[in-house]
Amino acid sequence: MFFVVLISLLSFSANADTVDIPGFQQGSLGKHTQYFRERDGTVSIDDAIKRFESTRLSHGASNSISLGIDVAPVWMSFNINNTSNMSASYRLSLETPWIDYIDTWLIKDGVVVKHIAGGDAYPFESRPMQYRFYAFEHGFLPGSTKVIMRVETKGPMALPVQFSSVEQAIQRDITSGYQYGALYGIMGALALYNLVLFGFIRQREYGLYGLYLLGFVLNSLSYTGQLHTIITYDLGAYFQDWLDIFLMITYSVAGLHFARSLLETKQYAPRLDRFVLRTTLYIPFGMLVGFIFNQLFFSMVLAFILNTCFVVLFIAMGVKALQAQKPFAVIFILSSVTAALCITISTLAVAGVLVPYNDYTFKAIEVGMAFEAILLASILARQFRVAQIDKLIAEKYARTDPLTGLNNRRGFQELTQPIWQKIVFEQHNASLILIDIDLFKKVNDTHGHSVGDEVLKVVAKALADTCRDGDIAARWGGEEFIVFLPDTSRDSAIMQAEIIREAIENIEFSILELSLNLTASIGVAGSVASLFEQQPLHVDIFEPMIRQADRALYIAKQEGKNQVRVVS
Repeated sequence: MFFVVLISLLSFSANADTVDIPGFQQGSLGKHTQYFRERDGTVSIDDAIKRFESTRLSHGASNSISLGIDVAPVWMSFNINNTSNMSASYRLSLETPWIDYIDTWLIKDGVVVKHIAGGDAYPFESRPMQYRFYAFEHGFLPGSTKVIMRVETKGPMALPVQFSSVEQAIQRDITSGYQYGALYGIMGALALYNLVLFGFIRQREYGLYGLYLLGFVLNSLSYTGQLHTIITYDLGAYFQDWLDIFLMITYSVAGLHFARSLLETKQYAPRLDRFVLRTTLYIPFGMLVGFIFNQLFFSMVLAFILNTCFVVLFIAMGVKALQAQKPFAVIFILSSVTAALCITISTLAVAGVLVPYNDYTFKAIEVGMAFEAILLASILARQFRVAQIDKLIAEKYARTDPLTGLNNRRGFQELTQPIWQKIVFEQHNASLILIDIDLFKKVNDTHGHSVGDEVLKVVAKALADTCRDGDIAARWGGEEFIVFLPDTSRDSAIMQAEIIREAIENIEFSILELSLNLTASIGVAGSVASLFEQQPLHVDIFEPMIRQADRALYIAKQEGKNQVRVVS
């Protein structure tokens, strides 16, 4: 039994680094890979071959090998065994676009048959494939081919080696394109909408939210390698590394300031607010100093610290907002915790810890950020709706008399102006009624202003109840009221004025437990057969009509009150 187990273990050891094709269609090769670090100076390919053949080396435990930041170059090896009698075309890619130098040797029967050099240190057009990752395609001949790779980078040494048949690789690219297109479409549309909204209403949280989303989209395009299929400047070996880390902090800084503005943390959490502010100032400044002195590792560490702070501070600000009973705090916490969880999943997957590396775990960060973006957009949309409702309420109060609930002078003018212009254009009839409560000063002097206010309210109600559809009533000032009657001749307006007068005269004051004989004097002015003072109607006649109604009201007062009068 012992020998059977031993033989099985030796067989596993022999085959663990071998991938059989064409049975193997696609997947990551981390678990099939041996590797060692180049700790004692540069190692040649011949020395590397000897070490892989003679020494027991480290073995990949997950789909992605992750070794840290700014570590020594790494050598990796695995075997491709073509069990068929024909050549099989496969694509090998290292799906970390920020790797600086990557060399691959294909060895068959002890002879190097191909050497493929690439990485983001090479100009885009000089890479083995014009592709967002280091990749090449090769027709593997029948039998075993040893693959040895040397990887050198200043950035994170995350090494997810993907091996796929060419057909599967193309299909995977198409699927990935649709997925990223949908993600960037959603986030780009939200960003542009909020930036346009900011341009109109000038509320900083909308602008910061737009910058936050655009920053994340650009960062995602950069660290997935897609941005560098467009920006291909040969600005040195570490151009992409510098661009990646500065785009990484761009969305973090914008996001933290967006959260400060949205949650108004300065009001109830001043210490946290100051810490966030200083974090978004000091760390980028430190990175800029690192850039000036060409200290990539220093700046990269600061960038990862800022991104970590971004996740933690987002949640902390949400908790503080919840404690302060701020609106939207629960949704904000839900969005930030979800994004933090997805970022953690992607980070652990790339690091090869706890979470398996695959397309879904690698893209979890984008999914989480998209979910967060939608929840935050719902907060902004709700906030915008509340602001619009507040604005409408404020505008209504600005146009409304607070005591009677009728229009005030401003509201009356805003409502009548467009209707009056239409009447003038069509040369239709229109009339005005001006109403004054008789002996109102005596009511105030005898019973007090509180009773006088109640009188104004009941008169306003009687006026509102007797007005026809289309009539516009308003409190004109003091105890005076005005009614605009569109498409109404002067004679019809006199009849309507009589209805109003009788309604006021018949008001009962039982609710006030007072015995008041309330009456009103009314003046009427209006067009007669589309003429006013023997002239065709025009827009400037409205004010003279009001003055004419006021003269008629004066006559009604002088002739004994409680009557309707009109000036010929």
